[in-house]
Amino acid sequence: MNRATVLEWLHQHHEVVHGDAEEIVARCERAVRRHAREDAWMFARRYVVDRQHAWEESHGAHASEAFVAREVCQQLAEELRDREPAPHRGDEEHLAGGPIKAALEQDGWEHLIPWILEIAREEEHETWSEIVRHMKRYARDLILSHHLSSDTSFDHTRCYGDVAAEIAGILARDLSAHAFPRGRV
Repeated sequence: MNRATVLEWLHQHHEVVHGDAEEIVARCERAVRRHAREDAWMFARRYVVDRQHAWEESHGAHASEAFVAREVCQQLAEELRDREPAPHRGDEEHLAGGPIKAALEQDGWEHLIPWILEIAREEEHETWSEIVRHMKRYARDLILSHHLSSDTSFDHTRCYGDVAAEIAGILARDLSAHAFPRGRV
């Protein structure tokens, strides 16, 4: 199902639409794409926070901050690659928003659900690929922006788990910022 098919059906069944069908479909698609992107970034954030808590509990050998950053980013990218979320039936109102549902009779809303979920799946898949790529390449930026040390002497390093938990906390904040970028309408 595509946008043209949805519009054609809504025009043929104008009695189920409260307002302009094109406007409702456009608003619906924008909302679904935005919410699917936000959901994917926040799903990744929740996963990273869970890993952060696990690293807080472990100690491990001493390691340089730069080494841990590279390893944690690579490991999380690999783990996230296999945990891609997908929207399911029941998510459609969250994805499209209540005002869209209210602009349609129940028959119209039910007709839009497969299209809403299809758009959300496509957007979440694209976003998830972006998240994995971002995580893979983020270590270098992290090392530079946070002035992480490459020193490997025992006196100047910390336990792997402590550094990994700190790195995961930074990554979680970064993922939140991507989910809700400032200045975006």
